[in-house]
Amino acid sequence: MQSLEDTFKRACADREIPQALLIAGNATGTFRYERAFGPRSVRDGADQRPVKLDDIMWIASCTKLLTSIAAMQCVERGQLHLDEPVYGVLPELKSLDVIHGPDEHGKPVLKKHKNPITLRILLTHSSGLAYGDVHPLILQWREENGIVPDGTILGRYLHPLVFEPGTQWIYGPNIDWVGKMIERVDGNAPLQDYMEKNIWQPLGIKDMTFFLDRRPDLEARMVDLSKRDPENGKVKRSNARMPYAGVTEAMGGQGLFSSASEFAKVLFSLLANDEKLLQRSTVADMVKPHLSKGSRDSLMRTLEDEDTNNAMGGLPKTAKKDWGLAGLLCVDDIPGFRAGTTLWGGLPNLSWWIDHQSGLCGLYASQLIPPGDSTTVKYTGIFQNAIHERFAAKL
Repeated sequence: MQSLEDTFKRACADREIPQALLIAGNATGTFRYERAFGPRSVRDGADQRPVKLDDIMWIASCTKLLTSIAAMQCVERGQLHLDEPVYGVLPELKSLDVIHGPDEHGKPVLKKHKNPITLRILLTHSSGLAYGDVHPLILQWREENGIVPDGTILGRYLHPLVFEPGTQWIYGPNIDWVGKMIERVDGNAPLQDYMEKNIWQPLGIKDMTFFLDRRPDLEARMVDLSKRDPENGKVKRSNARMPYAGVTEAMGGQGLFSSASEFAKVLFSLLANDEKLLQRSTVADMVKPHLSKGSRDSLMRTLEDEDTNNAMGGLPKTAKKDWGLAGLLCVDDIPGFRAGTTLWGGLPNLSWWIDHQSGLCGLYASQLIPPGDSTTVKYTGIFQNAIHERFAAKL
């Protein structure tokens, strides 16, 4: 049988995947796996040195984990509350309409929302806030109102809700708004400064930033974005504009640049429940189900789509899932994950998991667009299965 290492070396050499940075381990540190495969770039003539674990990637929605941690730190201090309306901190959200439509004239119908938006609802993506760049009703509303999104959270994400808060589920800019809440209750200090003090310093993280242009040392180590050639299925360098370009403030749902090894420090801290970031009881609460029945059913319907499911973990579609306070939640044991496992990832085909029952966490990191690449899902599964086998062999 081909070893894990040979499997990934071959996959990168054959351009099935551009690169893979693999990190996993247990809570005590007695079991660790850290390997990097493939080049920094697949472009001919570019920097094709082997990628390293300290090279820098746009980790996209992996950012949500850190912002959720920051929010729960604020809850522990009494600065924020999970079930109070957020309008005292985010007054902009109080007047949002729910968009329906179209009417007999082809126009969207707008009605004021009735259910309050709370921090819990934002953290679980059940507020009705959707990503406007991909939702047809929001795109139509923008066009009809002459709205051109800018590089700020208010400029990009102050638009109607697509359902009544707390009744359904849709992935959206909720955690970007949570980042804005953290800034406002922390004396309007930038989210970058908050994370530096309350997350990065306690864990010894140095190579992480929202603003790559302020860190030329990190920019020099950036891994190229790749895409899959539709003609031959091989990966090649993407010449597309960085999806996160044009942003002018820290976006807590998508904005961090980091090395795989630095991000993994957050996973290991939460797995160990070492209280460097959060109280043990808080972490325990974060890995419990938090959706209403309507929102949970909506999530399960969303994951019936193959491409969407691939982009959101690639778990068996029939497996029961919910949402914790930091990511997708396995409700029952499934192959590779125990009940209570939290997992999520980032747009360029990154994925992470924390499984407290098995005592393992891990990260698969790459820079390949678009998200939900089926080949990457396959190799992520190979990595996860191998880690479980190697960990079991040490017990």
